[in-house]
Amino acid sequence: MLTGTNLTLTKEYNLRIIHETIRLFGPLSRAEVARRTELTPQTVSNLVRELIQMNLVIEADKHQAGRGAPSVRLEVNPAGAFSIGLDLDRDHLTGVLVDLTGAVRQRIRHDLSFPTPEEALKLMTETVQQLVWKEGLTKNQVCGVGVGVPGPMYLADDGKTYLVNPLDFGDWHSIPLSDLLEEQLGIPVVLENNATAAAVGERWYGAGRHMTSFFYFYCGSGLGGGLIINGQPFEGQTGNAGEVGYLPIGEVAKDPPSPARPHAGQHFNLPRLYRKLREEGLDVSSPDDLRKLFLAGNPSLLKWMDTAASMIASMALAVEYLIDPTAIFFGGRLADEILEDLMKRVREQMPDRRLDNKARVPEYRVATAGLDAAAMGVATLPIYDLFAPTHQALNKQADSPAPRTFASTLQSGNAG
Repeated sequence: MLTGTNLTLTKEYNLRIIHETIRLFGPLSRAEVARRTELTPQTVSNLVRELIQMNLVIEADKHQAGRGAPSVRLEVNPAGAFSIGLDLDRDHLTGVLVDLTGAVRQRIRHDLSFPTPEEALKLMTETVQQLVWKEGLTKNQVCGVGVGVPGPMYLADDGKTYLVNPLDFGDWHSIPLSDLLEEQLGIPVVLENNATAAAVGERWYGAGRHMTSFFYFYCGSGLGGGLIINGQPFEGQTGNAGEVGYLPIGEVAKDPPSPARPHAGQHFNLPRLYRKLREEGLDVSSPDDLRKLFLAGNPSLLKWMDTAASMIASMALAVEYLIDPTAIFFGGRLADEILEDLMKRVREQMPDRRLDNKARVPEYRVATAGLDAAAMGVATLPIYDLFAPTHQALNKQADSPAPRTFASTLQSGNAG
């Protein structure tokens, strides 16, 4: 359905544009904001005044540019809003509390082993409460909670609720996790697969902030992918776009369709890799243990990386030709040294795989958030939802409540 807009949403969109411009390029004077946004100086002055009143922008210093009085420059206020990210996987729950600039204020990690939905929900609720308490905030100062889980996810029949169905989680069958958690917390909850969330975090705070399109290979308990197109996450029909880990491998035609069919993500499954290395007498149970083995040049781990690089290279070639991205990122729960080497192995294979007449190739880069990429990414989601100048911010939704805006959220006490 084609939808229009109205003056209220136009103003909201311009507030987001100005805030985003200051976030990306600040500190900036009001005149510089007007030049970059092509809004009139009067409009910028009026909207900046509102952003300052809402505690989202602060006046930083004065800058002398030529003759005349120095101009006051504007910055995003770090304490203007806070958000929480929860990254749940088969072996851990990581929670982070971030401010509006993306700085991590608090972090909590729990080691787990295939938690049940009841165990996970209880631990998530307690983790959010602890993060808020440790920072000295009230619950109402948190604008939202982002939750990342392994895919796949599916939309319920209502077309709005995502149901979580991660493989190998045992009792997890069509769990409305975000709805259940929101009932417990009384805070808006946004659910996303952890690979897309990590890509959003890289787009919002990391090396992808000035890129319009990129693909993100996420190495967690398996292998996932996040896709940014035209500066926004592309999720697909069911929220599972980029799930490269479920690509079948081997003689596909001879294997019956089932979750057990060999697929790429099985090779990247960290618990499975730990078990394999322990069978060889190695004490391995965490990404840090893998890092130590890598730095020691362990031949079994290096062999695993050879196979991993070959798998990703095939996928990366398809990504290059199908999407033509600016960059391809490598991130997730593996140490930067391992990701750097994995990326190097993939990049070295690409010239022999590409056609000679390919006009340009994307950059290959290690993502910037480190081991907390997914937690940082999902922490970004509520802030992205509230502050990003997306096309959705301009659209009227006839069958849903009024859009969540700066003013409505802050006046209701959901942000600092």
